[in-house]
Amino acid sequence: MNNTFFFDELALKYSAELKMSHISNPSIEFGLKFLKKINSASDSTNLLLSPLSVIIAYCMVLEGAAGETEKQIKEVLDLDEIDNQHGGISEIIKQVIMHILKFGNLLVGNTIFKLKDTFVQSLQTNYSADAFNEDFNNNGKNVMEKVNSWVSENTKNKIATILNEPPNPDAVCLLLNAIYFEGSWLNPFPKRCTHDKIFNNSDGSTTKVKMMLHAGRYHFLESPEKKLKIVEIPYGENMSMILVLPIGDNNLKKMVDNLDSAELSRLIDSMTRTRLDSLMIPKFKLEDKHQLHEILPSMGMILPFDRMSAEFPKITERLVYISQSIQKALIEVTETGTVAAAVTKSACTSARAPSKVINFIADRPFLFFIRDNLTNVNLFMGQLNNMSSIQSL
Repeated sequence: MNNTFFFDELALKYSAELKMSHISNPSIEFGLKFLKKINSASDSTNLLLSPLSVIIAYCMVLEGAAGETEKQIKEVLDLDEIDNQHGGISEIIKQVIMHILKFGNLLVGNTIFKLKDTFVQSLQTNYSADAFNEDFNNNGKNVMEKVNSWVSENTKNKIATILNEPPNPDAVCLLLNAIYFEGSWLNPFPKRCTHDKIFNNSDGSTTKVKMMLHAGRYHFLESPEKKLKIVEIPYGENMSMILVLPIGDNNLKKMVDNLDSAELSRLIDSMTRTRLDSLMIPKFKLEDKHQLHEILPSMGMILPFDRMSAEFPKITERLVYISQSIQKALIEVTETGTVAAAVTKSACTSARAPSKVINFIADRPFLFFIRDNLTNVNLFMGQLNNMSSIQSL
């Protein structure tokens, strides 16, 4: 064995993981801020978001931004301190794309506009973006079909479309990011143990759901101080689902409002290997869609969507702004594992009775994350408030 090569390989792997970990806090903090913004309008909303997909899509936009427009994008996504300290956002995203899951990035340029070569090259080099040019004015339907075909292919047909109509003929380009995750539980839930149980919705109503049941040792934390429980359910390949459940008189909205990224990370890091006598979570399929061009300005990202004030001088010589930005996301959770996708556009109970019974029973609203354990980057996050509107599996 060439030991020098072996250690060099380890050093490169560690360096890549260290770089990617700098996206961990933004993926948590931005996701929580987004969730709080949605909850401010309604405290009974189900939500599914890929914070990482939004971050990657808008990092591509950053390649063409300048001035206050660039500053606002970084501030809202909590990326504003990365450039100076960790070697550049694009290099970190490049490592994320190379090492975590299945990603796809797409740039579609409108042939009537001349995109700057440096912008196109940067997206191809740093983001492995597919790129092609089309006539949006005369060939809009074909553009729509090509984009939707790309989305379907990159999410293994889980998300069939992102465009419901041809793009605006005046659009300069379309930027898309797709993320796909399919994970099998390290310890699958026995199908014979799945049973009907009542889920208590946030509005006081109840819904009969299929509840999966397991018992065993999991990383777990119960915090009476914070009035919550956390459990980690591992997949293979260093991925996990983290569930956070309010307890006592706490409710999901109150719990989320009292969490920030530092506190949530501290609680997750405080979990210990614990025997759970019952781990119960519902089977579910959740789909969501976010009009980011409406939500992000309310979070402080105003200028990129302003026709007159947006600064994107590195994209084209003409004045450019973001007119539309959409994310579609989907997750399916079953006994065998989880399938999750997003596209952003711009064993039974043990017979041995222990001295203390410890359970995690998600029969009321809860928060969940899908996380890469090597970098602590959150790929997906969501909340279930009301199972009556959830597709049962």
